[in-house]
Amino acid sequence: MVDVDIKAGINAFAKLMRWFVQSKRMLLIVSPFLAIVVVLVWLAIVSMDILAAGRAYVEGESLWSKNQKEAVFHLMRFATTGSEAEFLRYQNAIMVPMGFRNARLELEKPDPNNSIVWAGFLQGGTHPDDIPGVISLYKRFHRVSYMKNVLDIWKTGDEFMERLDAAAKELHALQVSGGMDFPGRDTVLNRIIQINEELRPWQNRFSNTLGEATRWIRSTLLLAILTVAGILIPFGIFLTQRMVSQVDRAERELKELKLGQEYSVKLAYHASHDPLTNLVNRLEFEKRLALALHTASSQGRQHIVMYLDLDQFKIVNDTCGHAAGDKLLRQVGALLKEQVREGDSLARLGGDEFGVLLENCPMQEAIGISEKLRQCIADFRFVSEGKAFTIGASIGVVQVADGMLSLTDILSAADAACYTAKEKGRNRVQFYRPHDSEVSLRRGELEWVPRLQGALQEGRFVLYSQQIISVGGQLPQMRHHELLVRMVDEQGKVVPPMAFIPAAERYSIMPMIDQWVVQNAFAAISSLGPDCGTYAINISGTSIGDERFLEFVREQFRRYVMPPRSVCFEITETAAIANFDKAARFFGEMKSLGCLFSLDDFGAGMSSFGYLKHLPVDFIKIDGSFVKDVAHDPVAVAMVRAINDVGHVMGKKTIGEFVDGEIVLAALREIGVDFAQGNWISPPTPFPAKPPAAKPPVRTGTESASLSMVRTGIPEVFLNSTI
Repeated sequence: MVDVDIKAGINAFAKLMRWFVQSKRMLLIVSPFLAIVVVLVWLAIVSMDILAAGRAYVEGESLWSKNQKEAVFHLMRFATTGSEAEFLRYQNAIMVPMGFRNARLELEKPDPNNSIVWAGFLQGGTHPDDIPGVISLYKRFHRVSYMKNVLDIWKTGDEFMERLDAAAKELHALQVSGGMDFPGRDTVLNRIIQINEELRPWQNRFSNTLGEATRWIRSTLLLAILTVAGILIPFGIFLTQRMVSQVDRAERELKELKLGQEYSVKLAYHASHDPLTNLVNRLEFEKRLALALHTASSQGRQHIVMYLDLDQFKIVNDTCGHAAGDKLLRQVGALLKEQVREGDSLARLGGDEFGVLLENCPMQEAIGISEKLRQCIADFRFVSEGKAFTIGASIGVVQVADGMLSLTDILSAADAACYTAKEKGRNRVQFYRPHDSEVSLRRGELEWVPRLQGALQEGRFVLYSQQIISVGGQLPQMRHHELLVRMVDEQGKVVPPMAFIPAAERYSIMPMIDQWVVQNAFAAISSLGPDCGTYAINISGTSIGDERFLEFVREQFRRYVMPPRSVCFEITETAAIANFDKAARFFGEMKSLGCLFSLDDFGAGMSSFGYLKHLPVDFIKIDGSFVKDVAHDPVAVAMVRAINDVGHVMGKKTIGEFVDGEIVLAALREIGVDFAQGNWISPPTPFPAKPPAAKPPVRTGTESASLSMVRTGIPEVFLNSTI
């Protein structure tokens, strides 16, 4: 029985605590509104008191006017009848205005006597309950314009009443003395009538002004109530929301403490998995690969790393949109997961690239798994919006043997093998071998990526200038140079362009180098003055096709002051034909500014003549492979002559490059080539003699992404490639 009572007591206490918690929450929610209600009720009470006081003033004005009229009436009767009763009635009537007068006079004092004020208002007929409000209204508003006008008129009316009372006393004195003759009475009566006539408009003015004051007070009070309500209600809502948020936050924190372990597991999962495919992400993959490298070194285990890149992913993205591309990646991830062994690691490394880590796997088994992965993707058909797509995968495979390579080397080698597979025709598997020349070339280019990025960030590019001379002398001698870019390596040595340009073009770094060249070339040319000559600036095909590069060049023209004809943009014939429409547009835009154009390596493909008439170029630079043999090869002579003749017919100037001696120069002169260029004529020299400080190029979103590096040293633009 005792136990039952104890349990009942505990349950009752628990209910009480729950009610207290709930009540506390309710009080927190409603307390601001309770405060608002209290304030508004107080304002309403104050307003009612003020309005009641205003009503009392109106009633007082009515009593004042009524008794003034009665006083005049009885005074006139007294003058006619001489009855003391009429004079007594006059005195009773005049007491009301005089009572108000006494109250006003006392209120005007700095320290009024409330008993005199009360007596005056009581004498005027004001109800005792209204007197406090009347006094309060006077004290609060007697300096406000409307109330001040009322009080001024009241004061003027009291002055009329004093004159009236003085006339009444004079009339009464005549009656009492018995000397009230007709002439004397008429004089006093005329004065009383005149006072009454003069007082009448002031009574009307007093009534109207008091009405305006009352209405003003009512409007002011209403505005005050609405303003306070308009301020307090949003403030109350804000306070309530804040308190509710605090309570909710406290409750959430309590729940988070209870569910901390579950959240930790979820956070760990999201930190190590790709949100789109739910596969392991790059960071987790690298952790597992680092552990696998350790076991390979310490325990002699053998592992396999695969780098897999989808072949036709960009077509799906461009045709059906990114939502379809995301769907494809999810389906491919699920498909690949079915092909790997239990315990193997399958990761999405970024974009459409996947990584596979086969632990404790001999090469023979890895060959079979890699082929299964390739085949399952080749057989897969992706359907979106009624369209079916066939995709493929290029796979690079690296064996991780005892002590072989580092984490960066493994990923770099797998990546290089993958892209070698792409270059061999795609949808194939490429195994990495340390002495494989193709893969080594790819890895060598990859190693250039961080070096190029570092050179851009540190300003280690320089410009060189090579003179182009007039051959025949028949043309006006003009200063004509080609600007060449060089890189300064980490040891301060100058690196020739062909050592780094292939890697820069392959990994989308060339547009940034082009921007650096244009910006620094423009800065140097503008410093040389208006008669600086013509400078050819080489532009890559990638930049020609980029709308952002066109706007960048326009911005440089706005930034630097120089003759537009001092700039001659130079692009190879191959790049111009590969990007013909974009090249034609770029040429046209720059031509409209007044720039010149030169077509480099012309003649590499003889279909060039068909395109030449559609490109507004000024100079044709004849391919050096023809020029260098022109002294002893009839075929080379014929080729140079043909290009020169067609160019002249089209109104173009010709330039022979790679001139290596007097014999070649004489042959070009005989053929009629306009200009010549080569190291024998003028080797490249730094431009200008003291080059201006290198400025980092303005980077667009895509180019900035190209500069970001992942841990493997592979550029992000490469990792996200959709080739």
